[in-house]
Amino acid sequence: MADRDASLSHKTFPWFRSGFDLEGVVGFLAAWLLGILLAMLWEPLFWLGFIPGVIILFATRTAERVTPQSTDHVTSPCDGVVVSVEETEAPEGLRMAGPAVRIRIASSPVSTNNVHAPIAGAIDRIECTEGEPKAFVAMKAESEGLARLSAVFSNDNIRAGFVFSSGGLGPRLVTKSDAGDRVAKGKTVATRRLGGWCDVYIPARSPGSCIVHPGRTLTGGETILWDLSMTSVVSKPYEGDAAQPTAKTYSDNTATTAAAAAAAAPEVMPEQIAEADRPVDQADVAEGEAYAADSQPTPEVIPAPVEAEAEAAVEASEEDWVTEPTPETLPPEVAEDVSETPDFEPEADTSSDAGGDDSEDPSTMFERLRQQARRLAGEDEDEGNR
Repeated sequence: MADRDASLSHKTFPWFRSGFDLEGVVGFLAAWLLGILLAMLWEPLFWLGFIPGVIILFATRTAERVTPQSTDHVTSPCDGVVVSVEETEAPEGLRMAGPAVRIRIASSPVSTNNVHAPIAGAIDRIECTEGEPKAFVAMKAESEGLARLSAVFSNDNIRAGFVFSSGGLGPRLVTKSDAGDRVAKGKTVATRRLGGWCDVYIPARSPGSCIVHPGRTLTGGETILWDLSMTSVVSKPYEGDAAQPTAKTYSDNTATTAAAAAAAAPEVMPEQIAEADRPVDQADVAEGEAYAADSQPTPEVIPAPVEAEAEAAVEASEEDWVTEPTPETLPPEVAEDVSETPDFEPEADTSSDAGGDDSEDPSTMFERLRQQARRLAGEDEDEGNR
């Protein structure tokens, strides 16, 4: 890294990290000279040589890339945009048993032409098939007559392969490595010119998961496509935003799956907090009120024999209180006189006969007693005079 930084510090334009292949520069110069010769005959003919020269120049554009060298990642082999991610059967030429996850990438004609190794390891197989001149433009990846380049890489952790498709006119795909070579991740193993399609295949049983989705712009040799430390996903095909990837667990990644499931599990809230956060329901309120009513203390129950005995005692005391005559309260002087006079008989109460009322006015009673007291006092004076 120190040498790279030192080299960048000595560059006049450190941000300019791209260039052109030698054959591209030579082709552009040849087309430019041809245009000049044609312009001597007729000036508009100059463009017949200059425009093809520009196309050749862009077809041979290269760029310097800094590839992450972690063994847990699979990087993109080319520049482009992710078109789809789906689980399907790998081509027979890649010799991958079972289903595989296919990441389809589309590259424009002006993309850089480098094809990078997606992982570090050995090249198990690499093969290039020439196309037909009539298939000049690769409109679809499955079109007939396209030039195709397929390669398979493997190491101790994972196996990955890709299939490039491009137009059949001209040398569009050229290999720079052979089967059996050991390469570093990000190394240029082939050249692809004027864009096309790239299908990256990774066995579905591989540990990890795809971390890119349709619409993602990729940088060849730098953008990570697959992470071996994550739980595997993508069990159903989807295009664009029509569907989303669904989680899938593979048997080869049991420990990683358990860790990811534990991390994704929601935290359990205490019952008190959960009850406090729960929305108030009228049915719950009514149930709480009924429970509160039921939880009130039950009054003490008096046994039947004890209750009957208590009632009998109360009735007896009431009878005694009702039948017992209430003594009239008399003034002390009158009470003494009444006690000394044995023949005293109270006069009949005429007020009751006259009025027919059982009750007597207290003032009338006291007045009658005063009169009786005076009469008795007069009789005592007569006896004394005698």
